[in-house]
Amino acid sequence: MSLDLLGAENSARIPLQLSRNCIVASIQVDLTYDVLRRFRADLLEFLQRSGAQAVIFDLSGLQILDLEEFEALRHTMSMVSLMGARSIVAGMRPGVVSALIELNADVEGILAAFNLDDAFGLVEDQK
Repeated sequence: MSLDLLGAENSARIPLQLSRNCIVASIQVDLTYDVLRRFRADLLEFLQRSGAQAVIFDLSGLQILDLEEFEALRHTMSMVSLMGARSIVAGMRPGVVSALIELNADVEGILAAFNLDDAFGLVEDQK
């Protein structure tokens, strides 16, 4: 199952796929306010329809992630949690991690994995 996310507004959208009862969100576009807003709405709707047990935020395609974008993603992760699913961040590049720590980003409680395979492993381990 997948959700077609090329919108009529000609704005970039984040693709969502269901795999092994997890939604995988491959974030590989610039995270503008509109992209983040649409992503949140699309993700929560897809989560409700699919009943997935986890959402994996694949950030391997991002070269840069600023503090505001990171906080918006954390906000989305909180919403996912309120719907009863786990959130896992996968594939963050070392430069992105370093920048977030230097900016004192709140990373407390974030479940993270090196890559998608490790993220799926974390979901399996937490069953």
